[in-house]
Amino acid sequence: MRLPSGDGVWRRCAGCPLRAQGNPLSPLGEAAKDPLFESSIGLARATNYADWTFSLFAPLLSGNVLEVGCGVGTFTRLLVGVSACRRVMSIDVSAEAVAYCRTQVIHTSLEVAVADVLTIQERFDVIICMNVLEHIEDDAGALRHMLNLLRPDGTLFLLVPAHSVLYSSFDREAGHYRRYNKHQMNALVGRVADARSLALRQFYFNSIGAIGYFIVYRLLRKSPRADASAEIGWFDRYIVPLLRRIEKNGSPFGTSLVTIIRRDGVSR
Repeated sequence: MRLPSGDGVWRRCAGCPLRAQGNPLSPLGEAAKDPLFESSIGLARATNYADWTFSLFAPLLSGNVLEVGCGVGTFTRLLVGVSACRRVMSIDVSAEAVAYCRTQVIHTSLEVAVADVLTIQERFDVIICMNVLEHIEDDAGALRHMLNLLRPDGTLFLLVPAHSVLYSSFDREAGHYRRYNKHQMNALVGRVADARSLALRQFYFNSIGAIGYFIVYRLLRKSPRADASAEIGWFDRYIVPLLRRIEKNGSPFGTSLVTIIRRDGVSR
């Protein structure tokens, strides 16, 4: 099983595999002409959205942190800036993504590696996994392994695409097996762990984005590879600051479902 990149930026899924083809101006040379790779880099400029997303898990950060799916390093850069993080390990199965991330984020506490999370064996205080689980056919196996990597009182921050009604050609091309709702995620967690040993919090994220996503990809059937840079820039500049205030106390729906899972303090 391979876990693709998981950069959690706005609606061109930077969590998708980054395929190498060619761009002489790229730090990767021939490794980044593919539209999905280029869009991932472009979406990293959606700084308001990245900051908003980061604020959802920043209070959880401490100790040794594992980032599953570093993508182009959008959140890797923010993670290493948190003084409470003694060490950050960022992994991705895409060699191109890792190579790019290494050119963009350099820090003494950071290790960036090409790796599948199933090969990781050490324990972590916090695991960040965004826009990755939906790419994995055996999501139960991946979730079980990540929970097993947590130290006692460790926390898993999980962000996945929400609502099967939003599933579209974008999801198919991005390699998504599914989108999730709260009930489905609760059932998945219950399959892989003893719920009595977990504290779980859930909420939906980015409600206006969900409405736009439904219109653009379900009703209008826009191509997943169509240029959306102008819309993303407008959304990031004008909508995100407003939406961040509106959703301060949660939302009944959104483009993403956030699940925060904390293990009890019993050593295993």
